[in-house]
Amino acid sequence: MKGKDRGQRAEDRGQRTEVKSRKSEGVGRRAWLCVILFVLAAFSANAHVGSPNVFFEGVAGRYPVHVVIRPAEVIPGLAEISVRVDAGGIERVTALPIKWNAGRKGAPPPDVARLVPGETNLYSAELWFMEPGAQSVELEVRGSAGTGQVTIPVDAIARRVLGMPKALGVALLVLGCLLGALLLSFIGAAVRESMLEPGLVPAPRRRWCARGAMVLGLVVITLLLWGGKRWWDAEAAEYRNNRLYRPLDATAVAQVEHGQRVLRLEINDPLFARSPPLVPDHGKLMHLFLVREPALDAFAHLHPIKRDRNRFETVLPEIPAGAYRVYADVTYETGFSDTLTAKVDVPEPPAGRDPVPSGMPVDPDDSWRVWSGVSSTRNECRLNAAYTMAWLTPERIGPNRPLTLRFQVRDSDGRAVAPDPYLGMRGHLALRNTDGSVFIHLHPGGSASMAAMQLAVLRTEGKLPLKAAFGADEPICQLPVPSSGDERWLGGMGSPEEISFPYAFPKPGRYRLWTQVKIKGEILTGVYEVEVGG
Repeated sequence: MKGKDRGQRAEDRGQRTEVKSRKSEGVGRRAWLCVILFVLAAFSANAHVGSPNVFFEGVAGRYPVHVVIRPAEVIPGLAEISVRVDAGGIERVTALPIKWNAGRKGAPPPDVARLVPGETNLYSAELWFMEPGAQSVELEVRGSAGTGQVTIPVDAIARRVLGMPKALGVALLVLGCLLGALLLSFIGAAVRESMLEPGLVPAPRRRWCARGAMVLGLVVITLLLWGGKRWWDAEAAEYRNNRLYRPLDATAVAQVEHGQRVLRLEINDPLFARSPPLVPDHGKLMHLFLVREPALDAFAHLHPIKRDRNRFETVLPEIPAGAYRVYADVTYETGFSDTLTAKVDVPEPPAGRDPVPSGMPVDPDDSWRVWSGVSSTRNECRLNAAYTMAWLTPERIGPNRPLTLRFQVRDSDGRAVAPDPYLGMRGHLALRNTDGSVFIHLHPGGSASMAAMQLAVLRTEGKLPLKAAFGADEPICQLPVPSSGDERWLGGMGSPEEISFPYAFPKPGRYRLWTQVKIKGEILTGVYEVEVGG
């Protein structure tokens, strides 16, 4: 794998050198280009914690599709695409990778997705992502109902370094030593006998010259190997330091101010100062989730106010004091979606509280739930005095098994109730496992943010510029109001009286789920636990 990875890196480095040479207008501009590439690589963060796969449910033209994208763990690397088409008469399915600042014109030819053996409507493809950054996959489905397309945003990130198997390393070392010995023998033979007539014996002087040439050859080979190792170590260090994902530094502090508990999130990482600006997702620059640890018995979904480029603030709702984990979802102008994490100690609420101070309003879409324990049944949760939420649990839940998490709100008479739009969607679902290694915020249409979807689609269609305002406070791209197609995707593909979320639990363990809906203007949260088997 290292040999292959080395070739891929060399190709990637050659492409970057070509780009620099085309745009070289002085040392300053080349340095600025390097800064941009560095920032893009450093911000190759997946939008969720420990759950890198991308899930999508929607339509490509007139074809309902269910898509799972498994991004590569190294860059350059191969991403696996699975497409299930809920329609007949399919003739061809293709997948096209598109980089955010290249557009469709700068994309390679699409790859044809092959029908999975033994399946009738499941197609798979593998796509190369050569550079880190915001990408998208344009799926095209052609069949008896015409041709349909859909664009799905993907964050191409490097999550680990591939190691070489020990047996392969030993085999390559032995072969290398053998090749070196053969090369030295060729050098000696060439100096010793290349100028002699057949059958003549080399003179002692020529034999000594051959030995000297072999020693000189050994020195040259050693120097070449030493230089190659230095180059390889530099490439590996550059990969680890600049292309391998590391979380951004962020801190959270909660304190009492003017009779209210206020949470302040500050992004301290120097790379954030050179990042593209944030863009609103459903009208909010940040979706912040609070989970009390270790019991996971208190949950809040808040929307902080931006005070300056690095600082966000929000009033805390009626949640109990304690140690909380913070998850802050944001989307950058490039289309990157990121989740910032921090820890915070929430103090006890003040005994006597003043009204909310001027300039610190409470967002009407903020919601929270304090959960005292497991509900009467695993599949049903009491929302309030009038409504319950039923989880239509699949028969078997295992790791890495694509499924649809389906929920239904019922009134006191057991009748299903259709929820109102909450932040433009039929519902929201947040889940994490007990040790905190997995956290994700899902929508009925999948795991991508609406802002990332809009940016990917509009840039592919040529309706937005292929650039971003790096280091600025405000973005160049202004996102429009979601279209009717966007709204259909936001609502999900299920029945109007159900809320469904496509997902696959990434690992075994116990998970806590918070499913949020809006009924008659009130935001309600159902809480569930599930054990995912091995």
